[in-house]
Amino acid sequence: MACLHDHSCEDHDCSSNWSLYKHIDMSKVSALNEAVQGSVKSVFRAWEHRLDSSGGYLESNEGDPELIVFIPFTSDVKLKSISIVGGADGTSPSKMRAFINRDGIDFSDAQSMQPVQEWDLVENLQGVLEYQTSLPRCLTILARLA
Repeated sequence: MACLHDHSCEDHDCSSNWSLYKHIDMSKVSALNEAVQGSVKSVFRAWEHRLDSSGGYLESNEGDPELIVFIPFTSDVKLKSISIVGGADGTSPSKMRAFINRDGIDFSDAQSMQPVQEWDLVENLQGVLEYQTSLPRCLTILARLA
């Protein structure tokens, strides 16, 4: 599950060449059930800064492990993979579901709708694991902590 690009990352620079960070419409990124309002915007980072947690982290409200994150892009993009860097000791998401081109999804919608793609996640403290996707432009993610 390491690099899923069409080359070996040992021989290429995968940072800014492959990162879609610069295409995220940060002014419109939002989350439901985040413990600290607006903290979702602090977790999107350029590839070379993916392990820098000094900018903050995203966590759900106490007692409710689910988050819904809306990630709009400024232009058409093709998401080939996604990497989720989480915390240790059960603070990393364990599942992720993706819904495309849907804004305004709430938890009731997310339970009744079929996701476009779903992943079982493993702890990724070093940001080296990527999950292959075939998702288009606008992305809403429902993540659940273990």
